[in-house]
Amino acid sequence: MRELTLLETGYLCGLLLLSLVLPLLMSFCGPPDAATRNPCMKTIRLGQALGALATVVVLVSAPFAPYAAAFGLVSCICCALSLRWQIQQAATP
Repeated sequence: MRELTLLETGYLCGLLLLSLVLPLLMSFCGPPDAATRNPCMKTIRLGQALGALATVVVLVSAPFAPYAAAFGLVSCICCALSLRWQIQQAATP
């Protein structure tokens, strides 16, 4: 394993904090019944998987670390918007 720079460590910290966004959004605003929670959980798992992929790229490759961190940020934002839309659709009868 290679030694990480301070900037790469910052990328990892940012990706770690972003990994909390989707589960917290679901716990605060999520639908109460299990039938409508399942598609929302798939979106959360997708966002977590994309964030994990970005983390692995930051750990493996120094030149691609900024791009991986940006990819993690954009994927988290897209999944959060998608999750918010799914929650709103589940709330309307």
